[in-house]
Amino acid sequence: MFLPFLTALIGLILVWFEKRLAGLVLLAITVGILLVWFHSHATTHLNLSL
Repeated sequence: MFLPFLTALIGLILVWFEKRLAGLVLLAITVGILLVWFHSHATTHLNLSL
C-alpha cells in the first residue's frame, strides 16, 4: 500500500516543478493502483461484487 503514496508524492513534486504532463501521468497511475487495490480488497475481504 506504500506504492500509491510514493507515486502520488512524485507526481505532486513533478507538478510543483512545472512538469505537468509527467505529474499527471503519475497521478493517473496512482488512481489506477488505488482502483485495482480497492477492487481486489472489496471482492476478497469484503465479499462485494463489483
